[in-house]
Amino acid sequence: MRFKQLKKWPLIVLFSLLVAISAATTTVLANNQTLTVRASVLNVRLGPGLGYSVMGQVQNGTQLTVIDKENSWYQVRLAGNRIGWVASWLVDQNEATTTTARVATVAGQVNVRQYATTTSKVLGTLEPGDSAKVIYQEGDWTEIAYQNTAAWVYTKLINITNQTVTLEAPKQSAAVATKAAVTVVKATTTTAANVREAAGINAPIVTRLTKGQSVTILKQSGEWYYVQTATGKKGYIASWILSMPGSATAKAATSLSEATIVLDPGHGGTDSGAQSTSGGSEKTYTLALANKVGAALKAQGVNVIYTRSDDSFVDLAPRPAVAEKVHADAFISFHFDSTPNANTASGFTTYYYSVKKDKTLATYLNKSFTGLGLTNRGVEFGDFEVIRENTQPAVLLEMGYINDDSDYAKIKSAAYQQQIASDIVSGLTSYFKAGNHQ
Repeated sequence: MRFKQLKKWPLIVLFSLLVAISAATTTVLANNQTLTVRASVLNVRLGPGLGYSVMGQVQNGTQLTVIDKENSWYQVRLAGNRIGWVASWLVDQNEATTTTARVATVAGQVNVRQYATTTSKVLGTLEPGDSAKVIYQEGDWTEIAYQNTAAWVYTKLINITNQTVTLEAPKQSAAVATKAAVTVVKATTTTAANVREAAGINAPIVTRLTKGQSVTILKQSGEWYYVQTATGKKGYIASWILSMPGSATAKAATSLSEATIVLDPGHGGTDSGAQSTSGGSEKTYTLALANKVGAALKAQGVNVIYTRSDDSFVDLAPRPAVAEKVHADAFISFHFDSTPNANTASGFTTYYYSVKKDKTLATYLNKSFTGLGLTNRGVEFGDFEVIRENTQPAVLLEMGYINDDSDYAKIKSAAYQQQIASDIVSGLTSYFKAGNHQ
């Protein structure tokens, strides 16, 4: 790995880069697509699936801005610039909709699974001749509406027809049977606050609240909430001065399927990194490896975020900032080592910076690397900015010496990259299963 000596950038440029990276981590849909909540109370989750922890709730009628879509889940921006995921079948939105499904017939007995993987929990079975309501299809797996939730079946075992059917809105766990039992969403002021007639800092003031006062949220309008105070007065209050239920801290993942993982392909753009003896650039293979790892993690239900998704330059400082922004359960930076003289070193190394925060993650990942065909040089301390300045558990992986011809043959091999991806999934699974998380 070779870091270029970078000049000090003006603060405004760094800020612009951070904004750009934040945008790059999620694919923003055109025209600021919005959706409206149909469920009486909608759970907002930490990732795209029912296996993720609930981070908060929004009420019927709330309008949310869509950032990204994964399978049948939308990533949305909440007030206070928080990010979460909601089930698409519980919302209406202004473009594509999943309120209707295609009907499929079952060709053979098929297990209905919680996630799109053969190792995930079996929720039930469908028999030949049964029908299924198809929400989404991708490759070998098809997502169906099953017993008021979303589940997955193997694509080859069903035949999709031209018939469509309207999906019923599944009941969220937060919803209750009777209207009288539905609880309203409360929030608490984090400082003295003004309640205004309209959503804007220049709007006339209705009343003033002191720190710690409770308000009832009636609806959301962009970065503002329309609230009712304890005395019955109504008006708008800025979201950034309210403490929301579930927003104090993001819940830590207790299994891999609940995790948010940030993958950091080293270098990029004008920073090519180290070079092989034949002119291959480190930046090319860090991105290829990150994509392989990301695909393997997504297959396990992981919420994967990249610091770069193409051959673009990303400064060092914004990379760990991405992990902090999304409350990542782990940050993994990919690199390939080099030496001053070619063909003088071989093997891979796992680096950590903080003994308390990072070393356990590094140890689990390093132990998982088996059958790679290169020397495991172990777990080492590394003073690298992307892990030194990281508030989340973070490691930096040097997965071979790019200017060693034998290592390079591995590095550019898709099979080698895929083996690393499989090993990382194994290591992270063990890491979370052992209770290691923030």
